[in-house]
Amino acid sequence: MTETQTYFEPADPVSWARIVDKALKGAAVDSLTRYDEDNLPTAAFYPAIQDVAECGPLLPTMPAQRVVYGWDISQPMAEGSRNADILDALASGATALTLAGAKAEGIAGLLDQVVLSAITLGFEAPDDPQALYTALLRCAADGGIASDKLTIDLGIDPFAGQNPAESLVSGCALAGVAISRAVPHHYLMRVDGWTRHNQGLTAAQELGFILAGIAEILRAGAASGIDPAQMAGRMSARVALPSDTFAGIIKCRALRVLWDGILSACGVDGTATPPLRLHGYGGLRMMTVLESEVNMLRTTTALLGGAIGGADSLAGFGHDVLTGESPAAARLVRMTQAMMIAESQLSTTLDPVAGAPFFETRTDALAAAGWTAFQEIERAGGLCAALANGMIEAQADSAAEYRETALRCGKVDLVGVTLQPRAETVPVALPAFNAVRRPAALVEHLRQAAAAAQGPRVLLLLGDDDGAAGAERMVRRWLQIAGLQALSLPGADLAAIATVRPDCVFLCGDVGTETTDALDAGVTIMTAAELAAAEDKITLFASLLLRGNDL
Repeated sequence: MTETQTYFEPADPVSWARIVDKALKGAAVDSLTRYDEDNLPTAAFYPAIQDVAECGPLLPTMPAQRVVYGWDISQPMAEGSRNADILDALASGATALTLAGAKAEGIAGLLDQVVLSAITLGFEAPDDPQALYTALLRCAADGGIASDKLTIDLGIDPFAGQNPAESLVSGCALAGVAISRAVPHHYLMRVDGWTRHNQGLTAAQELGFILAGIAEILRAGAASGIDPAQMAGRMSARVALPSDTFAGIIKCRALRVLWDGILSACGVDGTATPPLRLHGYGGLRMMTVLESEVNMLRTTTALLGGAIGGADSLAGFGHDVLTGESPAAARLVRMTQAMMIAESQLSTTLDPVAGAPFFETRTDALAAAGWTAFQEIERAGGLCAALANGMIEAQADSAAEYRETALRCGKVDLVGVTLQPRAETVPVALPAFNAVRRPAALVEHLRQAAAAAQGPRVLLLLGDDDGAAGAERMVRRWLQIAGLQALSLPGADLAAIATVRPDCVFLCGDVGTETTDALDAGVTIMTAAELAAAEDKITLFASLLLRGNDL
């Protein structure tokens, strides 16, 4: 008998339910279930899967290589990056690059001294992909490297520009060239869910968007005479990784399930086609300039989700990315991944959560929701039509507003933003990130306005009842979130109150009518209960700031 069996009775669902029922004091077990923004449930208990054989692992594109070397540690290189920047990134952790703004005429100099066959070369929506592709192959040939030894993700995103139909045609033409060359790891077109996530899409909507993009590419390929099985090997997808590690794992796995589903719908034998090349990018939506060091934790847990979820390449952003990413911050992100691979050995097991009921159930649920989102886009005429008629933009706006509403009323917390906020100067995010719908930006703007405002003078009046202390803590927390200071006084100290001459008073507990009657007529008075019940606390404090400026 093991030590565990000596001290603990055998567990089963019935005994678990009995213990939980006792702890909940009669409340239903279902009261523990939580729902995400796609209205998908997370239960407190998942029964064991009886036939684990049905839960086969969801494999990355090159399983054998991943087990030995790990995933690609990708470094996004901004437009204007120099050869020295690239060499520095490769010397300090990066095994892949994603180059923005690369031109055919400058690619040889940009990649000087880079062993092209040793890394994955990615590009960010190049202006002239055909010229760039040709120049890249010439560059490799000049170095004595055969084209079939290169791993290239050319990054043609048909759905990023104003003319997706034209981009699809040109992308398919280039894919035909790659197919004729028999180069196995040249991925020409990419469907980018990460950008749409940053604009506001939920996880299911993002997966639906990616799947709809894949369908458009397969249709365009078929119209160009390219077999779907061959076209499938020439595309990749990019997903956003949230700070919730479990959510990231589930999203990556769900996309692989959906990939198998759409190939099956096209009559393609999934076993004869490589898995989808999947890029996991840390979401920008989760980032903030408030106590930006916490962004290190967000990025680490996001990358962890992509690593366990089986992404083929991962990229994160430095904690100071919103104000201008420093080389040290970018290096820290790369080295974090290197430690996951070399020290934590996270790449040595393929799909380690396969068979776990929590992950299998949630993966299936998200995949089903993603398929439903895909069907909605298809009913609208496909992704090109959905982009043209504003359907995707409307979905992103609606989801972002829902998220922001939850923050405004206090239903969700962000560490360093609404939870344990720190008094500090709030820097301004770069204009390049204005399109990212970050919930934290609501508080950032409020804090910046508070720093520039003249007042108001805020007073907390404390009653002598038992709830006064708790009410004061709640009000002070929201004042800290808003970047405001306040003085606390006993509600009965009328002389001191008259000396303070407050602009705004929060009543914490029962202070009596004598105190409130003694306040000046122009003073804004609010009870702690009214603040707690306010559905838009951000706007409430913004109005107090305006009042302070008017006085």
